[in-house]
Amino acid sequence: MKFNFLILSALIVLFSCKAQNNTTTTKNSKTEMTTTAKTHDISMYPEASDDQLRHIINLPVTEDDYAFKVEVYVGKIAEVDCNKASLVGTFKEETVSGWGYSYYNFVTNGQIISTRKMCPDNSKHQEFVKSNGETIRYNSKLPVIIYTPKGYEVRYHIWSRGDAEQTAIIK
Repeated sequence: MKFNFLILSALIVLFSCKAQNNTTTTKNSKTEMTTTAKTHDISMYPEASDDQLRHIINLPVTEDDYAFKVEVYVGKIAEVDCNKASLVGTFKEETVSGWGYSYYNFVTNGQIISTRKMCPDNSKHQEFVKSNGETIRYNSKLPVIIYTPKGYEVRYHIWSRGDAEQTAIIK
């Protein structure tokens, strides 16, 4: 009986720790962001066509969305050498008719450009080759929806505003 009580107690502690870890908070002096993101309804957004994928980013809730920005970029794993490689493509912002919500179409022909320096023979490797980033407004109340051709992946960074104010030098 005592053994069962110890196991039950250990399980309760384990599950309560797990539950506490699901919503952690990061503070950056005046800005605060929880690491859990609300799953949003996406039924008003168009379905992806047969040759597209619809990527969804649910952003974490913040106290001040204006203190953050999201940088999104599209890419794929490709074989590259020692040169700096980049995927050619553009983001086209569109609006859901009747709703006013933005979404993005990434248009590319798949071309990868790179610098042209000489590389050693053994420099070929697999790497995530990405497009130029698109910086968009942070809005934790709506999902970020991006449509890409099949075979591409969407990655993103969340940028936060610092509290330190700087003064420009006059010359």
